[in-house]
Amino acid sequence: MEEFSRIRHWLRQRFPRQPHIYFGLSGATLLNETLKTQQRSSVVLSAFLCPGISSAIARAGKRVIHVDADPCTMHPRMDQLELCLARENPSHTAVLIDHSFGYPFPGLDRLRRRFPDVLFIEDCARALGAEIHGQFPGANSDWVLISMYKTVAGSRDGAILLTNTPLALRDNGHAVPTLRERACTLAPLRFAYDLVKRARPDFDVRSAGRHAPAWDPVHGFPNGLCVERFTAELDAFESRLAQRRAIARELTASISRIEGLAAIEVAAGCESAGHFVSFRVLGCEVRDPLLKRLHASGLFLSRTWDLLPSHYPCFAETFPMGHSGSDYLGEHIAHIPVHLFLSGRRRRRLVDSLAQLSFEYAPSAA
Repeated sequence: MEEFSRIRHWLRQRFPRQPHIYFGLSGATLLNETLKTQQRSSVVLSAFLCPGISSAIARAGKRVIHVDADPCTMHPRMDQLELCLARENPSHTAVLIDHSFGYPFPGLDRLRRRFPDVLFIEDCARALGAEIHGQFPGANSDWVLISMYKTVAGSRDGAILLTNTPLALRDNGHAVPTLRERACTLAPLRFAYDLVKRARPDFDVRSAGRHAPAWDPVHGFPNGLCVERFTAELDAFESRLAQRRAIARELTASISRIEGLAAIEVAAGCESAGHFVSFRVLGCEVRDPLLKRLHASGLFLSRTWDLLPSHYPCFAETFPMGHSGSDYLGEHIAHIPVHLFLSGRRRRRLVDSLAQLSFEYAPSAA
């Protein structure tokens, strides 16, 4: 398929340190399969991350070590990372760094200098377009994970793994687009779906309810429709990135002026991918009612992740330095999907609603 060649060309230009490119349906499955080929026995990652990633690592036979996240950045705490790595054999250890919701983690070059024998993996699932000191991620890592669907409207599968050495990964054939994938970008159907979402805002408390996260590996190549949509995103990448970043800066500035909300700021010397604007809802247990009210009015924000590795008994022994910061984020973080707020009028309505609801749900207003 011509699109695969175009994607490979685009990626090799921007990630020259990782020339080997592998496609799959699921980033977690790709990670699981790839880690099975490695002799590394331990993987260090943030406690504020999708528990499915932790499960994929554990099911690859690796020892999982979670470090706590900083609630102000969503990133793993650097002091804990360095202390944890200093305790491990570097040649037996891998680190997965997630550029959380497009906010780049700026400390990878420092970690690489101090621990050159560690295998570094960067998760850019929501961060394609993020920059650190004027460069894409990848300059200080061995592997890079990219999603083909988490920031592309309509797609529901597709992942890419870039590596600095060749790997023996199997090809399991191409997936077939679902009816939902084909239909969900059609304006009339999208409008009807949004009306249903408004009537059923799903922000109730969710419990893990099981010993470990569900594990359902998905093998194969992404379907042709997903590949076409991802290629179209890359073709318009620069213009869309500039638009997203401008909107993200505007929303961050607006949220920073709202009492009761704390916008996540991009680290110094970095640029966000602009797919999301993240903020904390301050006070005790106030995020979900606020998001539910927004959702019911057609302003669809996300609370990911409200389920964390710390919620599963199977990971109970994997937090050598605790997980309180990550748990706080799980209860208080919210994300604005920028692609839903390209209209200035819609952004103004969101900011006005946030200001009003933040006041209503503030502890002092109770």
